[in-house]
Amino acid sequence: IPIGAEPRRIISDKETGLLLVASTVPALPQSGSLFPTSSLKAVDARDGHIHAEAQFDPYELVHSLEMWHIKGQKSYRYICVGTGQYSESNPSSQGSQAGPRAVGGRLVIYSLKAAKRKSRTKAEKSGRKQKQQQLDVAGGTVSGGYELRYVWESKRSTPVRALAHLGDSYLILASGTLCVVLKLDVVQKQLIECCEVELRFPATSIDVRGSDVVVGSSRETVHVFRFIPPAEDSSGAESLQMVHSARFGVDTADARCLASDLVVGVDRSGYLYAVGVPRESREFALDFVMGIHLGTECTRVKVGSPIRRLNCAQHVVPWNRSNDMRSASEKPASRRLPVEPVIISTIAGALWSLIRISKDAFYVLRELEQTMLDMESGHPARPLMLAAKCINRRQLDAGSQLLSENIVDGSLSRMFLESLTDAEQAQVLDRNPN
Repeated sequence: IPIGAEPRRIISDKETGLLLVASTVPALPQSGSLFPTSSLKAVDARDGHIHAEAQFDPYELVHSLEMWHIKGQKSYRYICVGTGQYSESNPSSQGSQAGPRAVGGRLVIYSLKAAKRKSRTKAEKSGRKQKQQQLDVAGGTVSGGYELRYVWESKRSTPVRALAHLGDSYLILASGTLCVVLKLDVVQKQLIECCEVELRFPATSIDVRGSDVVVGSSRETVHVFRFIPPAEDSSGAESLQMVHSARFGVDTADARCLASDLVVGVDRSGYLYAVGVPRESREFALDFVMGIHLGTECTRVKVGSPIRRLNCAQHVVPWNRSNDMRSASEKPASRRLPVEPVIISTIAGALWSLIRISKDAFYVLRELEQTMLDMESGHPARPLMLAAKCINRRQLDAGSQLLSENIVDGSLSRMFLESLTDAEQAQVLDRNPN
């Protein structure tokens, strides 16, 4: 779908069927500025038509995009955009040009509605050109079927890196070291700051599951907060209460809550990890569950497969910890539910998938993996084993003390099944009495 710009964030509006794309356009040489311009487009994925577009201020970059549904006596739907505002720094004393410097940020709220016929008819009568009705942009077409209407904004002192809707009427944002909970007063037409919590290091991501808020942090991995609404707090005000935090520190790029007791995240160097809520509720620190180096910078973590869901068949178990000691095969077929894998995207354009398997399957695959890595140089399948070793030893190139634990590399199992002959498979298996 050509839109004439670089997409930075994309969400799908189920009500209209449009894609909401926050994008940037590189600066032209004659503009005298090196900073790109940003915009929000409503794009029809079927034919590429751009139905509406909103431009942002100069030197403003989009960092987060979220659909906010407010439920009450009347339901509302808003598009929330978190931006960072920058200024081009002056050349340093050495004569080199420094990069853009963050000077602030904004939370900008839009509504997406069908364009009114009356306004278009009046414009036609006045003879004004309909620039938003038909404008070619690098193969895409801007038409007036919808309008992106500016509603509210909240100015911040630092860029708004992450957004997430919370409950039926709240929105939480991460700006610098602050996590702020906002509520929209539709009657007064105001954004109200309900509560906030300050971290030691900047927040990088936010994910919400029920009343639990998982915040990714620079240098401090992840924190888990619990949102207390007014009805449950004796003070009569909203609050965020920290309930868990990770024991080790990495620069988290993104994190997701998979279950009430499990969080998965990636750091900027490509380390994929999972931490779990301690079985003893009094414990504050999150337990380490697994980790592996993917060998390239990771950007996002999502739940769900772009191709299909994985059926909860033999040895594939759900994410909640209650299934740790029980194989999926022990459950009746009628109780097996589809399991959505975790999808990790990298800056190199690769997608990794992560699933949870039973302990029996894990032990078997780990034995196979170790056997493949320990093959002698004279083995007929040795070239494939060397390739497998390169795949599985990414942590050696990452320069991190966090090694791979409690995880097997599925690419090794695939190599065993698809690249080796039956005779070579038998030779590999015969070397391990287990």
